[in-house]
Amino acid sequence: MNPQLRQWLERYSPESFAKRENTIIRLLEEEFTEIMFNSWNEIFLEDEEGMRSMEGLFSSRGEYQRSVSRFLAFYNQRLSVDRPIADFDIDRGYRVNVINSHLTGADVVLTVRKGGGQRFQESDFLDGGFMSRHQRQLLLRLMRERKTLFISGETSSGKTTLLNFLLGDIDRSERLVIIEDTAEIRAPAGSNCVYLRTKAKAHLMQEVNTSDLVKTSLRMRPDRIILGEIRREEVVDFLHAINTGHRGSLCTGHGNSPQDMIARLEMLLMEAGIPYEAAQRYLGRGIDAIIQLRGKSERKLVGISGIRFSKGEVKIDDIA
Repeated sequence: MNPQLRQWLERYSPESFAKRENTIIRLLEEEFTEIMFNSWNEIFLEDEEGMRSMEGLFSSRGEYQRSVSRFLAFYNQRLSVDRPIADFDIDRGYRVNVINSHLTGADVVLTVRKGGGQRFQESDFLDGGFMSRHQRQLLLRLMRERKTLFISGETSSGKTTLLNFLLGDIDRSERLVIIEDTAEIRAPAGSNCVYLRTKAKAHLMQEVNTSDLVKTSLRMRPDRIILGEIRREEVVDFLHAINTGHRGSLCTGHGNSPQDMIARLEMLLMEAGIPYEAAQRYLGRGIDAIIQLRGKSERKLVGISGIRFSKGEVKIDDIA
């Protein structure tokens, strides 16, 4: 190809134009953990140093709206009255949430969060103060003994990052089925691993939710089921799976303490029609330990609690 023609195509291709002219895409080149576009003139960026306001990115509401539209088009996404919320992944593991203006009452709200898909070494966790050596040794033992673990914590506390790290403790001969909404979990190279992702309902297309994938995973001969996050009715299928032979499975969930995590799981089970007594038995005999995380900018493993079933109730014991 003529070098001058190649240069012209590279410069004026739609992809190059979108990247060069789009303020949102340019902002993604910054180092950050989360960017929050609350409105055209209210934008915040969070990084390792904390939260700060980003001033003067857009000169008007119209410029912001055009930038959002080009950003969505670049990633083949759209907003409309019948599709007011968009959730999708973009380059380098970033997760994007966009909410249309008719739900916010003002501007489109856009949030970009850096996913937990990166893989860290043991020294990163120990030297950075995320966990103690005693906690690390306990986690290693729990993984080798095929204990079922729940990782609990608030948003951006490092749940997926820790989950990715713990996958490195699993023998490569074990078959893993990883179930998640967005691509953040990554098993080490050489693992016998299958990735399943949910699919939102679209025109003439059936929704595939987490519960469907958990049921499907049982037909795939998994040694362990890795569930990115438990939110709804999939709790029944997941706990059924780990109570019927799939020990050593892993899951994350939102909880401020092990007690809160158990209470939330109880509520989800009862909402799904499981009686309280049965829910207690499912949880107490299915989950072996809860790993509790805290913090966002300063993440830390604050405790490991053993879970058991005794006298008809779930008991929680601090073990590290």
